[in-house]
Amino acid sequence: MTNNVTRREWLTGTTTAAATGLILSTAGAAAQSFLEPNVNPTADNPIRAHLNENVYGQSLKARKAIADAADDSHKYAFQTIFQLLELMAKREDIPREYVGLGAGSTEFLEKAAVFNALAGGDILLPTPTYGDIARFGRTLGSKLIEVPVGDDMAINLNAMRAAMTDNVKLIYLCNPNNPIPSIIEKNTLKEFCNEMSEKATILIDEAYFEYVDNPDYESMISLVKENKNMIVTRTASKIHAFAGMRIGVCYAHPDIIKRMFGLFTNTLNLPAMRGAIESYQDMEYQAFLIGKNKECQQIIYRMLDDLGLEYVESNANFIFFNAGRPSKEVEETMKKHHILTGREFKPFTNWVRLSLCKPEEMQFFADTYKREFG
Repeated sequence: MTNNVTRREWLTGTTTAAATGLILSTAGAAAQSFLEPNVNPTADNPIRAHLNENVYGQSLKARKAIADAADDSHKYAFQTIFQLLELMAKREDIPREYVGLGAGSTEFLEKAAVFNALAGGDILLPTPTYGDIARFGRTLGSKLIEVPVGDDMAINLNAMRAAMTDNVKLIYLCNPNNPIPSIIEKNTLKEFCNEMSEKATILIDEAYFEYVDNPDYESMISLVKENKNMIVTRTASKIHAFAGMRIGVCYAHPDIIKRMFGLFTNTLNLPAMRGAIESYQDMEYQAFLIGKNKECQQIIYRMLDDLGLEYVESNANFIFFNAGRPSKEVEETMKKHHILTGREFKPFTNWVRLSLCKPEEMQFFADTYKREFG
């Protein structure tokens, strides 16, 4: 199908095509446009407020690149791999040999857990946090030293220092964290990394860094140039909407990059990489998404303030709030209205992780939530 809508018209929603929506699929109820808000959800087409996805989908430039790549998909993608590596290195002003590519950031977490297990090391990490590296480590037989977040719901670096042992060889920090969208203050984190990287490899997972608008936050990529025991991971799954396409970037000392990847990875596919090259350069679309995310935050904050519910101010594309009742109860109740919310995260069993979708969908959620629990 052909669409002649311009990028500016698409972003501002001023055309008939924008009002009608650009249909992603023609299959049944799943044919929800990525422009039209889903304010009449069904069981087959629910509001997906549970997986921290970008519900707007990839940018138009990325979509075109992905579609055009079909003509070259019978070829090996070596040249495109190096093009994407060069772009990722240039964006962070770091030599290309410090950059690795993978099928989402999960690949890097898995490999780090494997290398740690081979060395017989333990893993030090906060709880709750993103669970993949803990799951990988546990499967491989590694001991997990899990440190609860502080009373302020933020990762407690002093407690992690106190929990450190001689056998910890990998420290994992998700910043912003998940399911709690808190950040670690930049100077405190730098101090921790410089100190603790002398004892273990530190992996900083920056999956949500594009969404952060907080002067206390800073990426730790700058430390990679000076420190052989630092790994910083990024993913295109969130703001770039590549959750199903799988693109991730890893920044580390060349010795780590070579060990993980050799010269390059063989897990990537050409359409995903061509799309990522366009998406990472499409700053207009990213600004649009960040603006919509902030709109959604304000809608949910107003709802929570009206209901007197406690929440953590978000540095990501999701909110964590205290429902005052089991999150499973909220999950089941909202599911009846075809709204999917996050699963239970122990020990915060009364807290709900709510992924931010489109403003109209978040208003639909707020209105529904108030009717049920207000």
